[in-house]
Amino acid sequence: MNPPIVLAFDVGGTQIKAAAVCEGTIIGPTVAQYESRSDLSANGVVNHFVSIIQDMISKLDQDHPLICGIGIAFPGPFDYKNGISLIKGLGKFDALYGLPVGKLLEEALRANSCLKDRLAPGFRITFENDAALFGLGEVVYGEGQAADRVVCLTIGTGLGSCFLEHGYLVQQRADVPENGWLYKEPYRNGIADDYISKKGVLQLALELGIDVSSSDVRDLANTAIAGEPSLRQLFELFGQRMASILFPALSAFSPGRIVLGGQISKSGVLFVPAFQNELALQGLQTQVVISQDTLTSTFKGIYDFVRG
Repeated sequence: MNPPIVLAFDVGGTQIKAAAVCEGTIIGPTVAQYESRSDLSANGVVNHFVSIIQDMISKLDQDHPLICGIGIAFPGPFDYKNGISLIKGLGKFDALYGLPVGKLLEEALRANSCLKDRLAPGFRITFENDAALFGLGEVVYGEGQAADRVVCLTIGTGLGSCFLEHGYLVQQRADVPENGWLYKEPYRNGIADDYISKKGVLQLALELGIDVSSSDVRDLANTAIAGEPSLRQLFELFGQRMASILFPALSAFSPGRIVLGGQISKSGVLFVPAFQNELALQGLQTQVVISQDTLTSTFKGIYDFVRG
């Protein structure tokens, strides 16, 4: 008998990335990207998900087994345990506010004559923060396998994080910030999210007198890699600032390894050494590594989260 399949979704405000996963392996033909259509009504959003699921299942071989579950990395604020959206006034998925999204989606799937027979007994829909699912993928399949305690960070438009011990998420414990979220850690007159993000890199560049009017972080990184001294200094200072902001929370947990993912982490060669060295100078000896593929780890983390 073939092993069951999980449908994995990484949902953003403009795009939904999706894949079917079986025994921790992503099924290549099912990997796709869809418009989020986050401006639709609640029924519209649910029906859009149903159409995506139909498309994904159509790409599976006929002899593939039933779908045992769907895992969704959904943007916050969100009540992940109960599958209820708390997004309001952010210009995306506003129509879902206060609604049991998981329940509505499952009802729509079971009412669909083409899909209801593809759902396995015990089928379930689960939700979790994208950084947490990325972290689960890293500790089971990726760069986090080598340590008992791991912190995973995703750095892009904002800062995502999770704390893991022996392969499990730690979200409510004295040595971990609430939910494992570092983005709210205080720094200067703001929070970590203001500084460890795309916005943070660009703001630091302005502080150093670097013109960023026609550049994004990728442009700055490429020029730094080519050897531009001022931009190499920019990323080194960014790494040092990361350490200053995150050291108190990281030192309390004392991870053996920190894994970085997200768009900004693709430039990690420029700031990871400074980040790790600064942590060491402050008293935290840990290894900082970069994920081989953030999305792949997220999909695989979703698989393990649903199957767990």
